[in-house]
Amino acid sequence: MKHRLNLDTKDPNYILLKEIFKIIDSRKSQEILAYYGFKKPSITIFTFKVIFISTFLGFKILFILKEIKSKETS
Repeated sequence: MKHRLNLDTKDPNYILLKEIFKIIDSRKSQEILAYYGFKKPSITIFTFKVIFISTFLGFKILFILKEIKSKETS
């Protein structure tokens, strides 16, 4: 049985990830992506977030996407 994607708010990786997400979600980041030719910055930002979650918390990308999809449908 796999663990759900429940995050501990006191985990240092989670705290750092939260700060990174604040920067990624900023308007300045969207402007930078648009400047470099990314047509849909929101999709690019979503992709970056999934990659960062995978890197920092050690989950496989496929597992993260399944968790997101299951939370959207429920």
